[in-house]
Amino acid sequence: KEIRKILHDAFGWALTKDRALFESIFVNDDDFFSIFPDGKSTARGWRQFEKNLDGWMDPRNVAKGYEIRDLRIVVSKSGDTAWFSAIVDDEGEFDGVPWGAKDIRWTGVLEKRDGNWRICQQHLSDANDKQ
Repeated sequence: KEIRKILHDAFGWALTKDRALFESIFVNDDDFFSIFPDGKSTARGWRQFEKNLDGWMDPRNVAKGYEIRDLRIVVSKSGDTAWFSAIVDDEGEFDGVPWGAKDIRWTGVLEKRDGNWRICQQHLSDANDKQ
C-alpha cells in the first residue's frame, strides 16, 4: 500500500502543486534518473530533474487528472528494493491549452531509504506500435 501511494503521488502531487510531496517521492541525489518520451525532459540527477518544476509549478499549468492502470509492483526478497510497471494517462492544460499523454508505459525502481520508499529511477515511453 505504501508503494502504491508513492506511485499515485508521483502524478497526484501536481493536482495541488504540493512541492513538499513532490520532493518526498523521489531520491534527491545524483543517482536519480528519469527518462521521458521526449528527450529534452530526460534528467540525470535530482538537480536536473528539479529544473522541470519551474514549468510544472507555473500557475498557468493546471493538472486536470491522471489514471494509473495495470500497476504491477514487485518487492525484492531483501525488502528494500521494488520495481514497477504501469500504463498512465496524464492530462491538464497550460494557459487554457490542453496537454496530455495517454497510454504511456511507466516503469521504475524504488528503494527504501531511511525507512521510506523513494523512486530512484523511472522511464516513461510511448509504444511505437499503438493501435
